[in-house]
Amino acid sequence: MAFLAPPTALFGFAVVMARKIVKRGPKDYRRAELTDDGLKVRIDLDDYTKAPGEFGVFDPVAERYTGVGEITLIDHDQKFVERLIHPAGSGPAALGPVVDWTPDVFFEPSAVSGRFEEVRIPTAYGEAPAWLFEGRNADTWVIHIHGSWTDRTIMFRDVHAFSPLGFTSLVPSFRSDLEVSPPQAEASHLGQTEWRDVDSAVGYAVAHGAQRIILSGWSMGGTIALLTAELSPYRDRIVGLVLVGPVTSWRKAIAAGAAAACVPAVGAGLVMSLLQAPPFARMIGLEEPINFNALEWVDNPNRVAVPTLVLHSSADQEVPWEISAAFQRANPDTVTLIPLPEAHHTQEWNASPDTFTNELTSWISKTILN
Repeated sequence: MAFLAPPTALFGFAVVMARKIVKRGPKDYRRAELTDDGLKVRIDLDDYTKAPGEFGVFDPVAERYTGVGEITLIDHDQKFVERLIHPAGSGPAALGPVVDWTPDVFFEPSAVSGRFEEVRIPTAYGEAPAWLFEGRNADTWVIHIHGSWTDRTIMFRDVHAFSPLGFTSLVPSFRSDLEVSPPQAEASHLGQTEWRDVDSAVGYAVAHGAQRIILSGWSMGGTIALLTAELSPYRDRIVGLVLVGPVTSWRKAIAAGAAAACVPAVGAGLVMSLLQAPPFARMIGLEEPINFNALEWVDNPNRVAVPTLVLHSSADQEVPWEISAAFQRANPDTVTLIPLPEAHHTQEWNASPDTFTNELTSWISKTILN
């Protein structure tokens, strides 16, 4: 039983979990192959590969992405799922033997919009790459902020969802991203330091004509958006936040992870104690210990001053829906919470692109543009 776990086992769990939270893990590859004359992909069956919606696979050998869509067969005995390649006829000549499963379905900025350019944003450590998507409206900019251990390509879905509004979009990188050169951070700081790089992106937007700025953050990107809205010297230009599956309380998110692993609450407490301890923080590559008080918007009522939309699936197992519900209750005057169809963490767009886009654009039109 979990509550009988000895102290040494709990401490061991805490060390492993603390590292997992802030350190980049290995890719989770799945076996895959083409079937039906290249019209379908057969891939290992799990909760992610059997989820309805649009997704992609990346072949590390060919260094190529392939889009997948409708499920045509689930074989529970042989533990595989078959999905149609989407769009039809776009598949490769060969695939596998292993692939990386991804919620990204665009793969390249040109697939989102032909009106883009790569720009360099000055930061405290040098220049960070970003994509700039030109919109009809050069006065209103959206800064799209990805989460931990992903990269900026994962935000193409968000750019696509905002596109009907005609805003200018900026998709920045930040210090823990692999593409930043030279490397700047061995570990994620849960938004605590990364927000400064996003603030540099806000400064870039202001310098290039942005009068109003919307911050759109997914997962840890939500933490970053909230910090930026509070601390940025340009915060008077930030008129709204859109948060998707956001981490609005790292304490509660870590506690939920421990509970899912059948570890008692004391285990989650140990994880946070380690991440707050300067010696352990230095040992795992953190530039500074994690300040969980600074990353808490649920148990700190009315902290959010900017109109905020939260889009979140009630089926999210990584950042439970209940955290967003508590976040909304703590900030009733500024936060609107909209439940979306069942989806895994930050895959709400994949499950229903139209629903996601309609809810987002409706809220922006009524709350920001009115």
